[in-house]
Amino acid sequence: VCAAVRETFEESGVLLAGPSAREVVADTTGDDWEADRLALIDRSLSFADFLARRSLVLRADLLRPWGHWITPVAEPRRFDTRFFVAALPPGQRTRDVGGEADQVVWVRPADALDQARRGLIRLMPPTYRTLREVSAHPAVADVLAAEHEIVSYMPGIAEVDGEMRIVLDDDYGPGVG
Repeated sequence: VCAAVRETFEESGVLLAGPSAREVVADTTGDDWEADRLALIDRSLSFADFLARRSLVLRADLLRPWGHWITPVAEPRRFDTRFFVAALPPGQRTRDVGGEADQVVWVRPADALDQARRGLIRLMPPTYRTLREVSAHPAVADVLAAEHEIVSYMPGIAEVDGEMRIVLDDDYGPGVG
């Protein structure tokens, strides 16, 4: 949970923390917040020190576990990753501050799936599957309240239409892989 909150702040500027267990930081767009975000990224500031220096508490209650993905065995770099869902805290704004994606856009899950099916964007299988699961719910509150079983996935690598792709048995198609 701590890593999820740190990564969310590093990659989107959204901070799931506040001065108390009932409050959340209202705005993280100032220059001082950006300096701290960059210091977290370059590891010159630990997340624990960041929270302590700003007298903030982690708001784990704002996150909900959603998925578990393990990199395919054939990949040289392996990851064992937990996925979470969260609502954007009131007053905070997302922004393109990450460096891990080739493109950053904010779009409804169903619209992203449609764009992938039409070949306008490509989604990795974990993203595609997660968006498909989340899009089954009409609103953010419904996602957060949904009964959802955490399933561990470890995709394989297969040839699809003459191209090597990362796939799950039932989860590949145009725009995925």
